[in-house]
Amino acid sequence: MLKHDNIEPTPRTDYVANKDAKSYAVAVDPSGKLGWTKNSIEPWNENRSEDHIVEVLTEQVPDAYLAHMREIGISYIFGGKERLSFSLVVEKLKNLFAIDKLMLEGGGYLNGSFLNEGLIDELSLILVPIADGASNSVTLFETSSFLTKQQPVNFFLKEVEKLDDSGLWLKYVTKQT
Repeated sequence: MLKHDNIEPTPRTDYVANKDAKSYAVAVDPSGKLGWTKNSIEPWNENRSEDHIVEVLTEQVPDAYLAHMREIGISYIFGGKERLSFSLVVEKLKNLFAIDKLMLEGGGYLNGSFLNEGLIDELSLILVPIADGASNSVTLFETSSFLTKQQPVNFFLKEVEKLDDSGLWLKYVTKQT
């Protein structure tokens, strides 16, 4: 993937390749390891637009990776020197791309990081009546020793919808209205 030899040092400044996309796919990739070959995620059906990729990086990412991102037209922003500040990331996404609403599709640590910084205002859960009994199941929110303000967050039920397959769609907010 990275065919760049003898790369000049690249300043750690945000790079906007496309600020007029209809939709974005924001990829959290602190050390620059995702192997992108295109600058968008193509629609998998006719009702979806292409999502322009925006990489969220730390300043530890190699210069060759930044050169590759620029070469294929992927936007990137820096969210911190060694660790990501998602408050900073959200601010940059709003200022640089006019993104003011995100849908988190991360794992427990990403979700936990956003929750820890007070950046989640809605929670949508789909419960289906399936149990496997595995003790190594992934949790919705994970904490880590590097998270600074680990505080419980109260969610308040906003809506419940019964689904066709006997599941439930639960919608919560963080502030009671």
